[in-house]
Parts: sequence; C-alpha cells; structure tokens
Amino acid sequence: MGSLVLLGLALLWAGLALAAVVPDFSLCNEYFYGGVVPQGLDTPNTANICQKLESKYHFATLYDKSWRIPVWAAYKLGTRKGQVQCEGKWKVEPQLSKAEDASLENIQRMTEEKKLNLKDPSVLKKSQAILQDYEKTGYDQGHLNPNSYQCGKGHREATYTLTNAVPMHPEFNRKIWYALERNLNKQLKDKCINVKGTPFLVTGVVPNTNLKIPDKVEDQKKNIQRDDARVVVPSHVWTAVCCDHSDNNKKFSFAFLGENKPNSNLEHLSVAELSTKLRQLYGFANTHAVKIFKDDCNAGSAEAQNIASAIEAELHKAALKREGDDSSHTLPPPKKPKDVQG
Repeated sequence: MGSLVLLGLALLWAGLALAAVVPDFSLCNEYFYGGVVPQGLDTPNTANICQKLESKYHFATLYDKSWRIPVWAAYKLGTRKGQVQCEGKWKVEPQLSKAEDASLENIQRMTEEKKLNLKDPSVLKKSQAILQDYEKTGYDQGHLNPNSYQCGKGHREATYTLTNAVPMHPEFNRKIWYALERNLNKQLKDKCINVKGTPFLVTGVVPNTNLKIPDKVEDQKKNIQRDDARVVVPSHVWTAVCCDHSDNNKKFSFAFLGENKPNSNLEHLSVAELSTKLRQLYGFANTHAVKIFKDDCNAGSAEAQNIASAIEAELHKAALKREGDDSSHTLPPPKKPKDVQG
C-alpha cells in the first residue's frame, strides 16, 4: 500500500476520532452495559452524540433534532466520595448544526453558544435547543446525566450541555426527581461500587409532542424573542440502572418512571417492564422492540428488589415530609445557579 494511501487513511481515522456526532457510539462504547446500545428509540431525526469536553468523552446521548431534546443519556456513576453539585456554563453541540454553517464542522466538542461567534445565531436553532428557549418559561433545564453523579471538574462540566437537558417542571425536577437521584446515588455506591461492581445508567424521556415550550414570548429587556414553539416537553422521565458484576448473584437492575408534573408518583419497574411501558407510551406497535439493557442485567434478582424497595421507602418519606411541610409550596434553593437548573 502506497505511503499516500496510508497517510490518507491515517487522516481519515484521526478525523473520525475527533467527531462528537457520530454514525455509531463506538467512540464512547464504555458507557453502555456490555457495550450494547439501547435499542428501539432511535428515529430518522435522532443523532448519536459522544459527549466530548476538551479531549475526553464523558457520556453518550441519543438526541432528537426535531424535538430538540435528548431521548436518553447513557453514563456511569462516578466513584469519588463526597461529590457535590457544581455550577456550570451551558453549552451547545456545534456538530449538530454543521449542515447550516460549514464553519461549525471544525468545532468537535461542546461549546458555549456565545463563544461560537456566529454571524447568524439562528443556525443553531434548526437542530437543537439554545439557552433562549428556556428563559422565562417556568421550566428547568433538567439534566438527564446528573452533574452530582460525576467526579472532577471536567466530568461535571460536561453534563452542562443542552443536549443533556430537557424541560422539567421545577416541582418535579427539584423535589421528586432530585430525591430519586440522591437515594439512587447512595444505594449504588453502597451496593454496587463498594462490592466492586460497575453501575451503568440510562436516563431518558417520553416526549409529549403536543406540548412545547411556550411560544410568543417577548422580553425586550433581556432581548428574548421566541416566535415559535420548538422544544418538546417530556410527559415522562425514566431511569434504568444496571450494576454489572463478575458474580451474577451481585448483578442487578431496576428502573423508575415518573410523570413530569408536580406531585408525580415515581413507579418502580423492572427494566423489562420499563421497555414494555416505553413501547406503549411511544405508541409503538407490538412488533417494535425496545430494549434498554441487552439481557436485562439479571432483572429478577432479589438484590434488585431489595434495593429498589429501599429507595421507594425513602421516596415515600420524602413525599410525606413535603406534604407535612408548611412551606411545601415554596421550592428549595436551586441546586445550581437560578438560570441553569437541572
């Protein structure tokens, strides 16, 4: 093989290694249980994103360019103790919009919108959400991959991309879903990481295509001018957990599903039941298969039931506390800066 051909191949592979929006998830395969991508929720409008910040891939996302929200995010739980939430600056994914502006093709990682210096900022809006979509809407920018689950500044900062955010009702996001994230984090560290297991998580949504972030909002002071409803609001949010372990008796999985509304009750499901439920909520025919984990990750184990039941008990306590709190109608302090909830 000639040297020019070899050079060409080398350059091709180098280019592929830089891409954030990819034809498959091979560049961030480490974030999937067994190396197998969740099946059945991709469409002609979805894009595969290996979420890259600086020089590292941090998690994977299936993103719908017509709904302008992620369908799901696949990630692993960080192992450092004493993790706390941190502030972050929201970013966009230039690779999603390179068809509208060729200058974006060379920007291979998530970037703050203001740093792109686009002559026509509207090019981003065709395929993704921008910060202006969320301003003065009453919705939080709800993380799918929680920043509190990740270690180190780079990992946490990487979760602050709008391709990892969906519109969540603040009561649901800051109280109900936050309580699940907090208790899930504790249980997975105690019952998975501390026994040398690896927690794989997939968190996703069911879109309500009849509900989008409100249109016709104008605020001249903040220069907010939304002239169309572009970003779909999810009807449900779900998360599926798999603790992978060399000892099958210590391997387990389970899932939770909740409606994106105040006073939502989170439903505990097996991952197989979640797959069936998602097929129903999406309106898929019975022949359309949905599979979150390749073999359901030992879904029937007693350990799965014990851990999920412990989480349910804590969620019930949290719900009772909210009901008995005289200030239950007042939201707790934001977990992040007021304009970057999630």
